[in-house]
Amino acid sequence: MIRRQFWTLSTACITALCAMAAPLHTAHAADALPDGNVNFIIPVAVGGGTDMTFRALAEAAKPHLNRNVVIANLPGAGGAVGLAQAATKPGNGLNLNSYTSEIFTLPIFAPAPFSGKDFRPILMVNEDPACLVVPADSKFATLEAFIAEAKARPGRVSVGNSGFGNIWHLSASAFAKKAGVDLLQIPYAGAAPTVQAVLGGHIEAFVASPPEVAPQVAGGKLKILAVMADKRNAAFPDVPTLKEKGIDLSIGTWRAIGAPAGTSDDAVKLLHDAFAKGMREKSFVDFMTQRGLTIRYMNTRELTDFVAKVRPEFEALATEVAKTKP
Repeated sequence: MIRRQFWTLSTACITALCAMAAPLHTAHAADALPDGNVNFIIPVAVGGGTDMTFRALAEAAKPHLNRNVVIANLPGAGGAVGLAQAATKPGNGLNLNSYTSEIFTLPIFAPAPFSGKDFRPILMVNEDPACLVVPADSKFATLEAFIAEAKARPGRVSVGNSGFGNIWHLSASAFAKKAGVDLLQIPYAGAAPTVQAVLGGHIEAFVASPPEVAPQVAGGKLKILAVMADKRNAAFPDVPTLKEKGIDLSIGTWRAIGAPAGTSDDAVKLLHDAFAKGMREKSFVDFMTQRGLTIRYMNTRELTDFVAKVRPEFEALATEVAKTKP
């Protein structure tokens, strides 16, 4: 099972980001990339944590790329629709995509026209834990009440996620196994429509990251029952972790930027440096801080090593979950 500490945004993180060991490439994008906009495929709906993070970073990186970044949200099938499109794009340096664990897990659930070999990582941007969320007026006042109901109604307590096979589906499945319950999982096309589904009374709970529900929690519409992390979330210090409740599980999402596999080393270097500079921009740091989104920077080599380490863990979890697919 995946066990990783999810770091909160801190002064030390920002200091480390600003003090990168190697100086950033100073060439303009026009020197290494063909003419045109940089196109960025985000395989989830508008409004979720993935969408918000990459849109904010794309805006901050524009001056360092010396060109526009055009965002295209292509949701569907837990991210498979957008990733399938991204895998076919030319590796000319003008095409980017969200690079997340779904690249490796989605093909385990269903035949997919892409695999990890179709993409190359560029840099890590963000990491956040999963959390279990219910309406503020839910009858589930505590995690214990939720688990008790799920045991009393096996396979009938409905829990939404932002797509079958994606990290929130896997997180909910991992939670269900650890808690000894059977949940009715219902997929949506992203975090935003999942939130609307629970607010509309169509589902009883859902799994997402804390920042994706922070506005609704602050507004008294949603309530977090627990976070799936080693430590409590700084933005929600009163919310317990699963481990505090005797459930040994830490799991969540990491979000990175990738490109088609054929993208040259020079283009990857230039894109990395431009987006790394964007991560240091005050506008991006403020945006992430205000929304409780955790900045976690890794350069291309560090991210490549990280993926090599965690990929087998995510694939093992996906394989286990896939055995229960209807």
